Amino acid sequence: MEHPQQRSSVGAGAGRAGAQQHRSVSGLGVAASILIVLVMVYDALHTVSDWRVYRVVEDVLAGKATLEDVQSVDDFASYFDGLQVLLLLIPAGVVFLAWLWRARLNAESAGGPGSQRRARGWVVGSWIAPVVNLWIPYQVVTDIRKASAPRRTPPGPLLAVWWGAWVIGSCFGRAYTYQVMKDTVSEDDLRQAVYLGTVSFALDVLAGVLIIHVIRQISTWQTQRSAEALR
Repeated sequence: MEHPQQRSSVGAGAGRAGAQQHRSVSGLGVAASILIVLVMVYDALHTVSDWRVYRVVEDVLAGKATLEDVQSVDDFASYFDGLQVLLLLIPAGVVFLAWLWRARLNAESAGGPGSQRRARGWVVGSWIAPVVNLWIPYQVVTDIRKASAPRRTPPGPLLAVWWGAWVIGSCFGRAYTYQVMKDTVSEDDLRQAVYLGTVSFALDVLAGVLIIHVIRQISTWQTQRSAEALR
């Protein structure tokens, strides 16, 4: 017959083994959240720049703008030539995907591979593959959250709102880029571009705030699960 103390040590050993499978996600989650906030700040300043350009163009056409007004707007707009946002977007994307990969491994440890609808390669590949990037990233994050959440936590509409804001905002962003990349941009084109860019910015901020909340939520749940396994 197995001694109770032996059973206790076996259970403790299993708990330690489960904890060892846990990959820390808190640090990457914090770093990803900070970078996402910086991207949102950049987008806000870019939107302000677009509105300033539109207003000064209107003033120029109305004969109200001075040379100093035009120069001031041009100087401010020069900070948003596209290169700077890449210096933020690329690190933000890389760190977020690193966090998502670790969170996926932890989700598999908690719920088993069967708890995830997509193979691991889709954790990264789904974001860059055409067409499927419209829904598979959503499935990946949803499955990770579901496997990480306490049993009584309802799924709720949070991720659906996040993904809807992200996809629709991206569509407005592409329409904005099309408008500003025309060979000849009229006043009407500029006005449409400003409106499109503003809507895109608002949706991107909504998506950013929600995904930061999801990152914090999943990171907390997974850390708590690991701590409980050590007890």
